[in-house]
Amino acid sequence: MQAIILDGHLKSSLSAVRSLGRAGISVSVGSRRSTGMAMHSKYAKNSFVYTQPLEDQDAFIEDVKKEAARLGGKPLVFTFSDATFLSIYENKENLKEHITFVAPNQNSIEIAYDKALTNSLANTSDIPVIETYIPKTETELQEIAEKIPYPAVIKPRKSVTWKNGKGIFGTASFVHSTSELVEKFNTLKNLLGVEPLIQKFIDGEEYGVEMLAREGKIYAEVVHHRLKSLSPTGGASVLKKTLEDGELKNRLIDYAEKLTKELSWSGPIMVEFKVDSDTRTPRLMEINGRFWGSLPLSVASGVDMPLLFFKDAESDEMQDTKIISRTGIVTNHFLGSVLHFVRVLTSKDRMRKYLYPSRIQAAKDFVFLPRGTKSDTLSFSDPLPSFIEIIDIFNRK
Repeated sequence: MQAIILDGHLKSSLSAVRSLGRAGISVSVGSRRSTGMAMHSKYAKNSFVYTQPLEDQDAFIEDVKKEAARLGGKPLVFTFSDATFLSIYENKENLKEHITFVAPNQNSIEIAYDKALTNSLANTSDIPVIETYIPKTETELQEIAEKIPYPAVIKPRKSVTWKNGKGIFGTASFVHSTSELVEKFNTLKNLLGVEPLIQKFIDGEEYGVEMLAREGKIYAEVVHHRLKSLSPTGGASVLKKTLEDGELKNRLIDYAEKLTKELSWSGPIMVEFKVDSDTRTPRLMEINGRFWGSLPLSVASGVDMPLLFFKDAESDEMQDTKIISRTGIVTNHFLGSVLHFVRVLTSKDRMRKYLYPSRIQAAKDFVFLPRGTKSDTLSFSDPLPSFIEIIDIFNRK
């Protein structure tokens, strides 16, 4: 079996290309731009540019089908974004003669990719969640807007919503007043066609539990603590560390595994939590039902998720024992750290007093990384992708 790796502009995709390539597996890397860094890895045997699925989902599917047909043998498809995963999943019947694609059933997908349904599952499973509201009428909206403390959070139920073959990407934002919340809520509702979520702002740190599973049985697992994101207000992880053993780690694993088993999940899955600074209670944030941005940390910590996933997909026999990571491993995305630092220095964000470190602390954190920190992208044996990433940033802009 060969592999097609999509989202070649992402560091998680690059990690998978290197993982499979080192194992001697033939890899074709696709990206929406020719400067996708993973396409330029020495481990990428083939590469192709596809149509951005958010712009034209049908054209994207045809591009993937064409590459799979050219390769032959029903290659295993890896996805690293909601846009590519959901596009492939929704068109799996059209693609089934050309690719191998591992995913759970439709009901599990709907729950994992809809934050309201995810919250409902967590509630029935006795897993703490962030206080959440979904008003159905203007009266309910006004009542919530008047009682919720500010700042508050408003987010779409889904990170990608499809309308007429095009995808609308949505992310969480902060609101600071009753009028701002009402305006933002109605704007998102009109844009997406469904009510967004309103959540209480929780001051705390973020953690993730990454797993590989087959029908709810977990065979690989990593738990990490997010130390820095692209922005102090959120975004992709930049600096992260595998969590030390202890009560917190045990609780995170217990909650994440319970959800994975309830969903009877097959494939990669990441469950994200925010740990309340006051109570130290882990509260569910969301589920990512595909490979995650911190995948380089998983590989660096001794759990080669891409290779394990590939072996499971091509074999009828699953790994007997659960593979877990080494603790205290740290990885950093250098360009992400640069962006984080610049934002701390220059941003006039109203969330500064809640989420931003001081400029002096940010400078120290940027210069003095934890001892033994590994790079997400830089590899002396495969150096070109790190340089292409810089070009890709300007190309994207």
